[in-house]
Amino acid sequence: MKPFLALAGLVALSACGSSSPQDNAAERLDRAAEQSDPAAAEVLHNKADAIRENEAGDPGAAAQNALSEAGNAQAPAVQPSSQDQARPHRAGEPMPPAQTR
Repeated sequence: MKPFLALAGLVALSACGSSSPQDNAAERLDRAAEQSDPAAAEVLHNKADAIRENEAGDPGAAAQNALSEAGNAQAPAVQPSSQDQARPHRAGEPMPPAQTR
């Protein structure tokens, strides 16, 4: 009987400290925001608040989408010009010398 009571007590204590999936996802986003640049951190904090307020149906999917949005927020908005991009050698053009440095 004593082992059963001890086991029941441990189960009851472990249940007290568990967090909801929303809280867990929001905490992970807050920790990611602490390691991000300001633009990404703002996106992550806002989404963490929305998850805590139960605005997201699936907290795991919402957290993944928030990470994607944060990556887009910190990416440079300027696209490389066509001169910066590699282009193939055209027939009739001289071959540039090989760069060996």
